[in-house]
Amino acid sequence: MTELASASYDRQSKGGLTFVIGLNLCLAGIYTNFGFHVGGRPATGVLVIAGAMFLVPHMVPHMRSLFWLGWLVFFLTVSLVAGGSGAVLFEKRLTSWLQIIVALGCAHIVLCAIVYPKTVRKTLFLWLMFIVVGMILETIFSPIRELSDAFRHVVFLKELLYVDDVRDLNIYGFVRPKLFTAEPSHVASGFVIFGAGWYVLSSLRRRFILMLICTILAILFLGSPFVLLALPLAWFLDRMASGHAVFGLVAAGVPLLGIVALILMRFSTRFADILSGKDTSFFVRFLGPYEVALKSIEQYPLFGVGIGAKPALDRHIDIVYSSFGSSWVDDHRLYLLNNAFANSLSFFGLAGAAIFFFLIARWAKGFGIRALVSLLVILLLFQLDGGLETLRMWGSIAVVLGCYAMARENNVRETEEAPPGVP
Repeated sequence: MTELASASYDRQSKGGLTFVIGLNLCLAGIYTNFGFHVGGRPATGVLVIAGAMFLVPHMVPHMRSLFWLGWLVFFLTVSLVAGGSGAVLFEKRLTSWLQIIVALGCAHIVLCAIVYPKTVRKTLFLWLMFIVVGMILETIFSPIRELSDAFRHVVFLKELLYVDDVRDLNIYGFVRPKLFTAEPSHVASGFVIFGAGWYVLSSLRRRFILMLICTILAILFLGSPFVLLALPLAWFLDRMASGHAVFGLVAAGVPLLGIVALILMRFSTRFADILSGKDTSFFVRFLGPYEVALKSIEQYPLFGVGIGAKPALDRHIDIVYSSFGSSWVDDHRLYLLNNAFANSLSFFGLAGAAIFFFLIARWAKGFGIRALVSLLVILLLFQLDGGLETLRMWGSIAVVLGCYAMARENNVRETEEAPPGVP
């Protein structure tokens, strides 16, 4: 039994108003990535911080996790001080160091506090339905789209707004819904996170069918390859939480099949562009960041350039993205390292990345989360976004892992409380 069991006496309670407010603020922060400028730089994830503050009174202590969180902070501090890029970029690296420390702290609070499965399950279901119904309405009814666009242009930072509707029309044949977020990929990420979290907590007998219907609708009306990750990830987490036998290698590969299937079935034209290297989105999310990481590892193989030292990678970025033109690279530099796992290799190097993920797995283990589960979830979500240091990334990880931990704890308790001879 994990330390989470210490809160089992009030698991059936709803958590109260502060818990509901804190949870919804965190989910809103994950979904919207709302932020503002601080010192001339975009600072996002403020809603996650606000939500975490509301969740503090509901925290259940997890001393083992706190111990490993301390080692994570120590490791990140060493990366800050001794990174291969030297003291020239120390100020920029210090900002990234502060960001990831705050993000991990908020993730720790969320994991300690979400101990009310019924409230979390119902809240995630409402958010999931908001996404599914909302993206349909925004696609069909122009007033909803106009309202969403007006909200986006008022609330979100200009440099973070997706405005390339022409690209959507050329690739998908329709303008993808943004649904009150900065870009369509945030809607898709929210679908994956909220859907997987709800699924693993739900006892609904036909939840697989319901999730499958939602996924099909998301494919049709959102057009993002990422949405196909929701159901395989949910299935994997549910199997692991219930203790059913799952072959690790097969389970770890299941979510990847979703991307391949979608590209082959839904986007044959885009698939051809990906193979020829002409698909810009795929390049900046996968090929480009990994090529930059390989060049960085050649220069700093063991411990990388240091946490957040993206300017030290500019020379590699210019080389990797040279075919796009220098002016395009300068205009889009903020988005050219859009893969958190590749960035972890660049920042920490091979040895440093191994240490980082080991410490993360041990931190999650303190919540009763197996290393296979925590690392799979983290590596998967790291492919969806480049924000290794961001509150949105670590908030998403905390929600998914927290739902798994609650589902696993409930299954363990039900097994222990079952009368002898009852399967």
